[in-house]
Amino acid sequence: MKRFWTTGFILGSMLIFLQVTTVYSSDARPTKLRAKASGFNEVPALVSSGHGHFKAKINPEGTEVTYALSYEGMEGNVFMAHIHFGQHFTNGGIMVWFCGDPASPIFPPPPSISVPLCGATEGSFEGSFTAADVLGPGGQGIAPGEFEKFVHALEKGLSYVNIHSDIHIPGEIRGQIRTSRKKMFQD
Repeated sequence: MKRFWTTGFILGSMLIFLQVTTVYSSDARPTKLRAKASGFNEVPALVSSGHGHFKAKINPEGTEVTYALSYEGMEGNVFMAHIHFGQHFTNGGIMVWFCGDPASPIFPPPPSISVPLCGATEGSFEGSFTAADVLGPGGQGIAPGEFEKFVHALEKGLSYVNIHSDIHIPGEIRGQIRTSRKKMFQD
């Protein structure tokens, strides 16, 4: 009789576990991301009156990242902004572009992508990234179009927003991207 109750308890526990895991896996929620950009986060750090905010959401399927980026108070005119692959206080290659100037003599975006022009000392951009927007960086193990690796870098905190101006060409403000527990988007 004791064996009967033990077997029943184990089977019942397994059924409950399977039902709970099914509920959680079918109720996938988007991953929310955020970053606050300032000159103090640049490498090397610098003092700038500029600041910016980035927020994003990875859809539950992991196939699209919708975002909003804003910046203001920049000391120079912004000529490019993008997401790099790199941990805090290190520099890394570009994964995706927010904006840029194809006519810029300094680091124009590649001709294979179409990006809007950046604003002067303030601006905001909203949009989405898909596999077609991921450019690399190949030297760091992310090939063009490898969206899953791009998303993984975002989720692990191994990416940063960098906004470059004509006064601070290597970057005027920067913010490490982190997952967010705060409600940033209305559901």
